[in-house]
Amino acid sequence: MKNNYKFYNFKNSNILVEELSIRIAADLKKAIELKQYAVLAVSGGSTPKELFQKLSHMDLPWHKVTVTLVDERWVETYSNDSNEKLIRDTLLQNRASFAKFIPLKNAIVKNIDGVLVTKNRFNKMDELDVVLLGMGSDGHTASFFPDTEELDDVLQTKDKCYPTTANVEPYQRMTLTRSFLLTAKSLILHIEGGVKKTAFDIAAKSYDHHKMPIIAMMQQESPILEVYHA
Repeated sequence: MKNNYKFYNFKNSNILVEELSIRIAADLKKAIELKQYAVLAVSGGSTPKELFQKLSHMDLPWHKVTVTLVDERWVETYSNDSNEKLIRDTLLQNRASFAKFIPLKNAIVKNIDGVLVTKNRFNKMDELDVVLLGMGSDGHTASFFPDTEELDDVLQTKDKCYPTTANVEPYQRMTLTRSFLLTAKSLILHIEGGVKKTAFDIAAKSYDHHKMPIIAMMQQESPILEVYHA
């Protein structure tokens, strides 16, 4: 088994954001032309903020786009830890304010009890079109964390979302599963800086997804993982 990926390196973040926003917009347009709608799943964190702001201005029929999250921390949606808050403040603005949004968080106190509510939100969704992943310096992606109890389950289940536990606070998370993420036509990893580049290089040469879960997103030929780095 080999790790499959394509790696694109950019001189700086501004050039990456410009190129990646054009790429994502083109992929969404293509999906809309084919089936009259498109689904974009995005990650949180500080890395994609500028990309989201750029995307929000892209000339698209945003009313035909559904946006959701790759994963979410099980916190109140007004919390600065909330990926939903990040998306609403950056991506779902300007032209993109017309997009539909499907949150992963719901009002139930524990993620393990709230998973059925979240699953129901994806009942009529068979596939994703564009997935934008992030990666931690520990090699985690989505809410697939190294050496956690649920890791094998979330990587193998056919469910679309799954409650997981992080190695860092806040511990409770909800994530789209590997099988659902791999329904995407475009599977993109956006990373910036030397630390993340080093972590990815280590992962690309390894096959132990328990230590670095990003490896699990390279073990298929299609969709191939496309890495955008600055």
